[in-house]
Amino acid sequence: MKNNERLLFLMLAGVVTLWGLNVVMVKYLTTFPPLYVAAIRMTVGGICLSPLIFLYRKSLRFSKTDWFLLAGVGASSIALHQITLAAGVQYTTAGNASLILGLNPLATALLAMLFLGEGMSLKKGLGIGMGFAGVLIVVISQHGGLHMNGWGDAIMFFSMLMYVTGGLLIRKLVVRGVPVLLITALSQMFGVIFLWGVALTVQPASYYLSLDVSSFQWLVIFASGALSTALGSIGWNYGIRQLGASRTAVFLNGMPMASLVFAAIFLGESLQLVHLLALCMIVGGVYLGSRSLVRPKAAHAAATSDITTKA
Repeated sequence: MKNNERLLFLMLAGVVTLWGLNVVMVKYLTTFPPLYVAAIRMTVGGICLSPLIFLYRKSLRFSKTDWFLLAGVGASSIALHQITLAAGVQYTTAGNASLILGLNPLATALLAMLFLGEGMSLKKGLGIGMGFAGVLIVVISQHGGLHMNGWGDAIMFFSMLMYVTGGLLIRKLVVRGVPVLLITALSQMFGVIFLWGVALTVQPASYYLSLDVSSFQWLVIFASGALSTALGSIGWNYGIRQLGASRTAVFLNGMPMASLVFAAIFLGESLQLVHLLALCMIVGGVYLGSRSLVRPKAAHAAATSDITTKA
């Protein structure tokens, strides 16, 4: 079990690293309307995930509640998260946005405890706090402090809550016996439909078709959609299935640091010695916050039960 858990932690660290790289890719595409980039990226991700629906075609007989939850994941953690993220960054600073999104593990832990019955321990609380402190160091050192920006910060907070909500709904679907790969693919399809609905309401299709996109920019968009959106979502949702929503969310503390490193490599942004301290705090926070809350025998029984249900 310990070896399997280590591999799971490495996978989640890889997903968060990939998402950190994705921030740099999206930053490179800021010359285009954010909703357009989000809709294209999510569409590419949906195309990459579509074979999973065919693979699980015999398992598509869901109850109305299951379909409602799947649509909820697509609406919250994909469509509404992307829409409010695109709007929020226009009215607040990058530092405030990063810090508010860094509240995700804390919000997930609290809401999972209230609505899903997931436990909270001193170690998990310390891990969340230490990880958030590391994120705070990264944000302040990069952006020179924090300033309240009213509606912009409020929109970013709502964006963070939408992503948390999606994670909780995914966990609920897993408990109800829906295969995690099918959750990932179907919720992505719902998200794409909602995103394009909003994008085409804001601007007509002719506007998006008239945009001049270079071959390299298309490559970046497709890499973002296929790797970050499709592959990253599969790994992340699998982590939620195995560890629960709150323990998985702790790994998100590493995303600002990963973004910082990739920005230094590809965009020439500076790295400072203080970032090493932030990295140590984030790694320590992830280690503490991701520790199992149940006894080994209980954990083994729960895992066996879960695997049997999915089989």
